[in-house]
Amino acid sequence: MDIKINGPWRRREIDQYLQDVRIPVRIACIGGDGFPRVVSVWFRYADGAFYCASHKDSSLVRLLRDYGRVGFEVSTNEPPYYGVRGQGVAELSGEGGAETLRQLIENYLGRSNEGLAEWLLSRSHDEVLIRIEVCRFFSWDYRKRMQAIA
Repeated sequence: MDIKINGPWRRREIDQYLQDVRIPVRIACIGGDGFPRVVSVWFRYADGAFYCASHKDSSLVRLLRDYGRVGFEVSTNEPPYYGVRGQGVAELSGEGGAETLRQLIENYLGRSNEGLAEWLLSRSHDEVLIRIEVCRFFSWDYRKRMQAIA
């Protein structure tokens, strides 16, 4: 799929940022009442797609089953602000959820919270793989502008 890109970063900069950062992706999806919901989840990024895992009974999985088009954002929470947002299409699979969860735990927790890791893995057989194929990227980077003000 050809990804449309807007903003100051080129594709290779976006890819590198998404591969290196350890910030959850914020996924916006549509609820049954027509209002948007925003859910933050851990992710792995590769080849133009986000890979996430969520329990089969989670609100996120239920929402994505109903409507797979999503918005997303991966950005810093502290100044200077920069990051990537965009749009994509989510696909759900019963295969690969447990393995993705293991990768995400290693990536985000390492050995820092073994209690949480153990609890998450105890339910791994019920994990769903969420793959978001990106359609559009929008990058922004206020580091130079905010540095000049300080």
